[in-house]
Amino acid sequence: MLLLLSLAVAFPSCSPGHNGSNEIAFLRAGHLWTIDPDGANAFEVVAQSTAVIGYSWSPAHQIFAFRTLDADFAKTATAKQLASNPITGLVGDVPSSIHTVGIDGGSPILTTLSSPDTLYSNPIWNPTGMRLLYRQESRASSHPAGSTFWWIAQNDQPVGIATKLLPSSYSIPAFTDALVAGNSEQGLFTVRLDGTDKHYLVHSSLPGHPLPASLERILWQPAHRHPSLLYAVKTASSTRAAITLSDTVSSRTKTLVTCNCTQFAWSPDGNAVLYSTSSSYTVLHLNDDTSTTIRAEQGSVPYWSPDSKFLLFDGPHTLLLVQVAASQQQLILSDAAASVGPAGRVASAEESTLLQPVTTSPWAADSRHFLFLTRNRLSLQGHVLKQGLYTIALDTHGRLQGTPVFVDGSNDTQAAWTYQDADTSFLY
Repeated sequence: MLLLLSLAVAFPSCSPGHNGSNEIAFLRAGHLWTIDPDGANAFEVVAQSTAVIGYSWSPAHQIFAFRTLDADFAKTATAKQLASNPITGLVGDVPSSIHTVGIDGGSPILTTLSSPDTLYSNPIWNPTGMRLLYRQESRASSHPAGSTFWWIAQNDQPVGIATKLLPSSYSIPAFTDALVAGNSEQGLFTVRLDGTDKHYLVHSSLPGHPLPASLERILWQPAHRHPSLLYAVKTASSTRAAITLSDTVSSRTKTLVTCNCTQFAWSPDGNAVLYSTSSSYTVLHLNDDTSTTIRAEQGSVPYWSPDSKFLLFDGPHTLLLVQVAASQQQLILSDAAASVGPAGRVASAEESTLLQPVTTSPWAADSRHFLFLTRNRLSLQGHVLKQGLYTIALDTHGRLQGTPVFVDGSNDTQAAWTYQDADTSFLY
């Protein structure tokens, strides 16, 4: 017994020692880790021979869905030089396999088979965390119509069991606990999670669809009993799009805004829409049709706090915090090259259509704490930080409380505190 106790003290990072309610996750050298917000109890959840290249927290914060490289593809020169988004760390669709595992580790459940010729996206959770949606396509194809498949799998079932193929959709299907929404040449539709009872809300292709990749979306309104659908359609001007709201009960549609939009998404409470243009971000409040314009660094990734009161803009050289109701902005992090300039970019015609949402969030569930990776942004409001992963607290007005807590100093990527609904994320 004394020997076991001494080993437990000597090797705290080898045991989870927590129930997962407030853990932070990150990737390090192809392995998936968790750690306490104060830097204690680092635990290696997944340490497979093939690298973990992406993961998603479940909504209940107890399960991970993660993606590992195909073993044969991992040996190739292409795999060793995989590009990832410099801010989110996201890796695009590659030969890989999808798994689920509990926060305390153990034997992962294999959700998809792996092949060097089959590409998968990161999995997306439904709101209750029971099912996963993912994209599959052939590595050999140049993505012609009909070559992309959308699947829904049950998170606790192994490959081939409780997996359903969804109807073809131009864009990533949006799904609730009961319905999936997609768009095709035949129109805007909903379908049950098992692929049955397909119903068309619009009986012809939406104007301009398929649109540029970042605008080709159908989004369910979060946190509403009878959610509407949000999507963009092309206007008479080839450079402008109309962000449109469709009531799924009455089938009435409403144009919310016409703009040179590059991206759009819901707020977590479903009462506002965030959209970007080439020069700014705008929060459009549906209750009173007012809007708030935000200027953040070009290429920033926006993250809503779970209570919809704050926005973080994680940029290449800055980290900006916005209190939405008061339109107050704070520059949290910066480096020598920091500047505030154009917010977004227009997708080129050559850009891959295989984008995906960021399904993890730097925000804690209480919306009063968030994490950040410094990534050479070492100036925090006059204080110099060392490289690493930190957490920081806010008061109800968005003011920083105390000093940042240093969590980990290793070469971590994709650090995340909680699950993020795909309907509230931009695409990358």
